[in-house]
Parts: sequence; C-alpha cells; structure tokens
Amino acid sequence: MNRSTSIRFVSAMLAVLVALPVGMAPSSAYGSTPGPTFTINGTGLGHGIGLSQYGAYGAALAGKKYDWILKHYYSGTTVGKVSIPRVKVNIDAAYRPGRSYAGRSSWTMKSVGSSLTVRKAGSTAKIRTLRADTFYRFTSDGTNVTIRTEGGAHVASYAHDISIVSSGSPRMIQVKDQSTSINGAYQPPKDDGTPQGGFTNVRYRGIMHLSRVSSRLSAVNDVPMYQYLYGVLPREMYASWHAEALKAQAVAARSYAYADVAAGRVLACTTHSQVYKGHSRVSGTAVIPHEDSRSNSAVTATTDRVVRYGTRVVKAFFFSRSGGHTANNEDVWVSGTPLPEMRGVPDTYEHLAKPPNSPWAPRTMTGLDIASRLRGLGGVPASTSTYVTSVQFDRAASGHARYVTFRFSNGASARLAGDTVRSKLGPTAEKPLGSTHFYITGFPTTRIEGSTRYATAVEISKRAFPAGAPAVVLATGEDHPDALAGSALAGVVRGPVLLTRTAGLPAVVSTELGRLKPSTVYLMGGTLAIDAEVEKAVRAALPSARIERLDGATRFDTALDAARRVMAAASPSKVVVVEASAWADAAAVSPITYTKSYPVLLVKREDVGDSVRAFLGEFKPDTILLIGGDLVISDAVRAEMVSTGAQVVELQGATRYHTAAAVATYGTANEGLNAGEVYIATGKDFPDALAGGVLAGLRRNPLLLTSTHTCPTGTSAYLTANKSRITRLNLFGGHLAISPAGANELDSVMMR
Repeated sequence: MNRSTSIRFVSAMLAVLVALPVGMAPSSAYGSTPGPTFTINGTGLGHGIGLSQYGAYGAALAGKKYDWILKHYYSGTTVGKVSIPRVKVNIDAAYRPGRSYAGRSSWTMKSVGSSLTVRKAGSTAKIRTLRADTFYRFTSDGTNVTIRTEGGAHVASYAHDISIVSSGSPRMIQVKDQSTSINGAYQPPKDDGTPQGGFTNVRYRGIMHLSRVSSRLSAVNDVPMYQYLYGVLPREMYASWHAEALKAQAVAARSYAYADVAAGRVLACTTHSQVYKGHSRVSGTAVIPHEDSRSNSAVTATTDRVVRYGTRVVKAFFFSRSGGHTANNEDVWVSGTPLPEMRGVPDTYEHLAKPPNSPWAPRTMTGLDIASRLRGLGGVPASTSTYVTSVQFDRAASGHARYVTFRFSNGASARLAGDTVRSKLGPTAEKPLGSTHFYITGFPTTRIEGSTRYATAVEISKRAFPAGAPAVVLATGEDHPDALAGSALAGVVRGPVLLTRTAGLPAVVSTELGRLKPSTVYLMGGTLAIDAEVEKAVRAALPSARIERLDGATRFDTALDAARRVMAAASPSKVVVVEASAWADAAAVSPITYTKSYPVLLVKREDVGDSVRAFLGEFKPDTILLIGGDLVISDAVRAEMVSTGAQVVELQGATRYHTAAAVATYGTANEGLNAGEVYIATGKDFPDALAGGVLAGLRRNPLLLTSTHTCPTGTSAYLTANKSRITRLNLFGGHLAISPAGANELDSVMMR
C-alpha cells in the first residue's frame, strides 16, 4: 500500500541522525572540574567466587540443607569424607604464606592452669617442665632458643627449635604479645617485627612451635583440623546464623584449607588463608571467647567432610555476598584456568538474608581522581594532568567486570582487569571496592524511583507538580489500557497520572492526593478497573474534590470518553491511534499527547472499530499519528486511516525500542519536544512509562524505552544521534526496572 511522505521523512531523518559523527564534549564543558565526575556503585562484597555466605544463610532460611547449599555453589561436586592431617597456622598477623617473614624478637607465653612442657621440635619427648600460669619469654640469637622469666632470669637455652604444650586441662597456651589480627586482615610488620595491630593475651589450643628465623622466632600453632575450625568458623560467618549455613561454611573452610594442610604448608591467621583467632582472649579479669558453641557444633556435625569434584578435594573459595549472582573464577581472576566447580550461579536465596549495603551507596570521583589512582598501571598516562574521559566495561554473564577500558584526555586508553580496578578505586587508596560487580558512570543521570510502581508514580508527580495540581487522572496500576488514554486527558487538565490498585488505594497515593489538593479527580475505567472502595478512599482523602469516573463499557469506550473530553477542551487537529495491547507504543507517544493534548484512540490490530470510526468521522482530524509496526497495526487498519482523508504519519520500528526512538525523533522535529534531557523507562512493563510520560511531556522532553540489563539498539541509536544535545538522562523506576547494569549500558552509550 502507499505510505505517506511524512513517515518516509521520519524514517529517513532517523537514519541521517544516527549516521552523524558526534565527538566528546570539550574539556571546557567541565568548567573548573578536572574532567567529568563519575559515579561508582555496585553490589556484593568479596571476590564473588564459590559460596556466598549470605546466600548460604538465605538458602538455610528457605529450608535447604548444608549439602544442597554446597552442591549449588560448587558446580558438579559431592560432599565426602577424607582423613584430615593436623593444621599448622602462624599466629602472627604479619605472616603471609609464600613471602619472606621476619619473625619476632621475642614471644611471651604461659600454660593456662597446668605446667608447660618443653619439647625438641619434631619430638614428643619432654626436655623441660615450666611452672603453670607463669609467663616466660622466648628469644633467639640465631643459634639458640633461649627461655627467660619475664623478669629476665635465664631458664634454659637450646641449640634447636622447640615446641611447647600445656601438660594438663584445659591444655591451652596464652600469648601475652600481640597475635592474630583484630579485623582479620594482614598487618604489615613494624621495624621490630611486631604487627601494626593484633589482640594481646590470646589463648590457643594445641601445640606451639617456636622456630628460629635468623635472630628472631616464629610462633606456629599446631592443632587438629576441628580445633582450627573452631577458631575459624565464627570469624568467617556469624555464629548466630542458621545451623545449616554454619555446616556449609564448616565444610567449605575445611576444604579450602585441605590442600595446603595436606602439603604441610603453614597457614596464615589472616585472610591470606582464613581468619583464625584461637580459643579466647583475656581482657583484665574477663575471658572473652573467640570460639562459639554453635559454630563448634557445626564443625563437629560435619567432621572430616569436604567438597569433592570427582576424587579431588575442591579449593572451596567463599565470600560474603554476591548481590544476585556468583562468578566464574575466570570472570574475576581473568588469567586463571576455568575450574569446572567454580561456575557462576544465581544467588537464589541471598535476598532472604537481607545483606547490608546491597547495592552499595553511590560514590563520586572526578576523572582526575580516577586517573591518579590508576597511574603506574599498563597504558595509563604518567602525566599528572591527564584525566579519565570515559569508561567502558567487558562484563561476564554474571555481571562482574572482567575488563574495564579507560580513555584519557590525551587520547590514550588502558584496558585493565576488573579485579585490578577493584583494588584501586575503593573508598580509600588502601581499601578496595566491595567486589568486581561494580559500575562507573559519568554521564549526568537522575533516577526517579519509589519502592513500588505506585510509589514511583508518586515520585514522578512530586517532580512534575511540586506545588500541587488542579486535577489528577487516576488509573489502575494492574493493567494498562485505561492509563494509555489518560496522558492526553492529564495534559488537558494539567495534572499527573497516578496509579492505584484495583481493590484498594495505596497509602502513598492517598498521601499524594492530599498534597496535590486537586479540585477534580478523574477515575479511568469502571469498577472492574477501579473498585468502589478506591473511589470511597479518594473521597475520604479529598472531601471537597469533584470525582468523575470515565466508565466505558470496554477499554475502547473509556478511551473514547477521554478523547471526547480532550477534543472538547482543546480542539486539537491531530489524534493518536495505537493498538490497545501495545502499551509501549502509547507510552512512547505520551509526552506528545500530554504536551499537545492529542487524544488517544485504541484500536484492534485488524479492526478500527465502529466507535473509533464514528469518532474520526465526527471530528475529522487533519493528522493521524499511527503508532506501531506490522505486528500491532495491520494493513487493513492502515488503509482505513488513510481513507479518512487525514494525513497519516506512521511512526514505527522493528521493535518497541525502535518505535519509541522513531516517536522521539518525530517529536523533536515536529511537536516541540527538545532533546536537552531524555526520560527513559523500562520497556518490559507499563507503569513507570505511562506515569512518567506526564513529566516528560510537561518538560517537553522525549521518552525512550530500554531493557532491564542492556541498552537496545533502537534506544542507543537515538542517544548516539542526539548525544551533542542531550545534557541529562532521567531514569524511571528502581533496579528491578532498570538495573545498575542497564543504567551502565546507557551511560556507556553517552560516554563513548
């Protein structure tokens, strides 16, 4: 069939705009700021590989057993038993496995409650007995290990390493010096070898090996695996958590340590291995437990159990929380060999544990700040005046950043591993970002959101009408047709579109009605759409307001009722025709229908309908804006629109996103919209877009649609074509509507 010249103009215009090259804004656009200001946000805490501790807790709350939890997070694994050797762990927080260790100039220790037995290292034979509950100082001159009293009196010297062990109950050794780590982190040593921080008077089970390190000593606690885990588990997971989560953590911690223990390697007491704090510590006269009976029970209940992949005991990595999805090991440690058991999985139950800071609070950094943190890494300019101008991500399917590419003001670029960037851009220079599930956005963006679709519509209303409104259009938030026609009516009466539940008025909406103080409220639809109880609640909130219900026999009739009111009030020469189920098309055109007061008519794909046919015959519009492609508008409907004698402008695209872009392009070219700011809503559901069209129309800006996690090609084409004009993006809805990943994709389009 013949198409009007108008639609050919719109399509050609969009194609030309997309082809226009657009450069980055000059540095002067940033004023006195050194480059653009970027926002860093994200979710999760830890490397993201293996067991999510909050996820395990959530799964336990959902009724899952510990073996299910382990099999979920470690793909293709089983839980089995293995003979576990004793564990050796260096109690100095300044020790790191595989690195040089300076040792301590002295260690001061005593046996608790019984005499202290001294042995030659590697032997069980007693070579000396020392008094109970008496501190002794142990030193080395490089040849001998010497024992003295605290007062300095010589007790004994041995030309070999020694071990000490309590000879009777409770078989514990108390270390007077700083040992382990208060926060579990590695503590760099001072010049004298003591760490930057640690607990004093910590009590340890088992044997203590004192070994010569040149003229200093190392102290290594030697305990059975279960006693080691007693000191680990409540440090790595809250002992108050569900028993099944604690059991899963116990098996993971045992498996994590197994390979090093079996090879005879000495573990660290910090996060370089697992956080280990021994049995307890003494503070004044109080004994403060480091173990907990609940976590001890989890260790005992899973004695000798480990995670296996085939016959191999898995290095069972674990971390705090994922924010929704764990990562493949190579997603984070990009140079690593993919491990079959370390596959990313949905963190299905993590939300039940209510993890804190999920997502993180946003934080800003200038382009110069970021560049300064990255200097010294490959590809990063050395000049201290260069700054970051844009950021792009190479993400894994899990959402974790595998690589991040930074572009700099001098034209250079650097592609860095996400884990490297994580280590450099944390809240402080010493503290990394929470995880590699992070986002860096630099284009000015505002998110308008509420906790529900009803609350989001209220937030939109507050921005559009901060001082109140003369009227309100109220439509159900449970279905879209009535709200489709509401935007034009709202434009005529100059009020917002608010949403309600069918059976009850949400409290947040009632409060907003009270704030707006409208003289008239229009209810879109009959009682099947908006129950009489809602009308009653509206009357209670606004006792003096007039309430008018647009109650057509069908959705088509309700739309016609609204259209007739618009025609009577504004007498526009154009009308909008959309297919009744194509809410996305109506949402895209809502800024135009609002600002220009063009009525919206609903049709079926194959049939205009007698009532719409009669409306067009009665009012004889000069122009019909026909929105939607072949999937929603048939050739028969198109032909009937042309037969009215009106100019038919067809606005369509291959997808709803392309159609929205075509509408936006037409609106900026022909209907007075400006692309200085752009509003964007999810194309997956209707509420945010239909309510948001009011704000976009009031400010004469276009409305685009996007996907939850990605930026569709139709949307990116419009943004790219208009990049030189757009100064801000405004996103409708929270992270379930447009996720941080989705927002980041939009930002990437604007920052390229």
